[in-house]
Amino acid sequence: MASGVVWGNRVIDANRPVRVAVVYHIWPHYRAAVVAAMDRSTLIEYDFFGSGEALNGIEHMDPGLFRRFVKAPFRLLRRVMWQPKAVEAALSKKYDALIYLADMNFASTWVAASIARLRGKPVLFWAHGWLKPESGAKAGVRNTYFGLADCMLLYAERGKRLGVASGYSADKITVVYNSLDVDKADAVVARIESGLLDTDRPQSLFADPTRPLVICTARITRLCRFDLLLQAAALLKERGIAINILLVGDGPERPTLERISAELDLSVHFYGACYDEDVTGQLIYHSDLTVSPGKIGLTAMHTLMYGTPAITHDDLNEQMPEVEALTPDVTGKLFRRDDPTSLGDAISGWLSGGHDRAIVRSACRAAVHDRWNPYVQATIIERAVLKLTSRG
Repeated sequence: MASGVVWGNRVIDANRPVRVAVVYHIWPHYRAAVVAAMDRSTLIEYDFFGSGEALNGIEHMDPGLFRRFVKAPFRLLRRVMWQPKAVEAALSKKYDALIYLADMNFASTWVAASIARLRGKPVLFWAHGWLKPESGAKAGVRNTYFGLADCMLLYAERGKRLGVASGYSADKITVVYNSLDVDKADAVVARIESGLLDTDRPQSLFADPTRPLVICTARITRLCRFDLLLQAAALLKERGIAINILLVGDGPERPTLERISAELDLSVHFYGACYDEDVTGQLIYHSDLTVSPGKIGLTAMHTLMYGTPAITHDDLNEQMPEVEALTPDVTGKLFRRDDPTSLGDAISGWLSGGHDRAIVRSACRAAVHDRWNPYVQATIIERAVLKLTSRG
């Protein structure tokens, strides 16, 4: 008889890799690095489920980048999603465990996770989790939904603390962080520092290249609150502190911001969208500061990979989990949310703080290499799966 381990009412053959379905509706391009890291596992075989189609302007990863890809279309009725293959994965005898993107609006995940639990299959939810304290019916529904999982894979430690405070078991929460393609960034940095890549010095875009340079790479929308950055720059100008601002990206707010910057006579360059990491990497690397006045999200990873500190707002209930990657006064600063004066103070405070650029760059990149990278993510996910399938 083959040796095996027991989970629920199922025996898993210990002589073969654990088989796991990872079910998303779409796989954004930024997930490519962690998918590749997960695919390198010798202990787990992951099947990645996804639609293969773009959604709301977000392109899906090329299915050819996955070792094993399962096309899983979905239907949307207003905000509610139904993905038949999410349920099929729960019913399949092929998988020893299932990982679902945890969104309460995904009706198929409610059903699939319930079926999997009844069939004795471990369920993991990959999610932001808890972003702020909640109470009442919404908190109850969220905890009921998350209670379908044997393990929550969260982006940040604060999410775990909030989950525990809401009554969720700490033993069922694992922090996996978030990441971009750190290997690609490392290669760009190495070429910059060896002199092999020196084609895009952002200072050359401005009339006075000696001014401090503030950058942000993001889609230009109202949520980014770049209007606050322009107001802060105007206040700094009144104090005799002139800065250059480089916005890399495009979006519906660009015309409004162009008008405001002209009215305030600010030095702002709208670069437009850029998808060439050789170019974007140089722009970030050679900047003094990244400023993300709204939620910072993966912009934190992007700037830290290239060694540039970041400033964002301090209201953690209205932030994204990735804000935890910043260490105030070491790899960036926080300002009072929605307050342009506070933002101006944070910018001027950093610029006048006497920071050694090489030390700051090293600290920024260390934050990514120590924790916020795809290899750490893949390793922690692997351990969580193996623990639940009694292999760890």
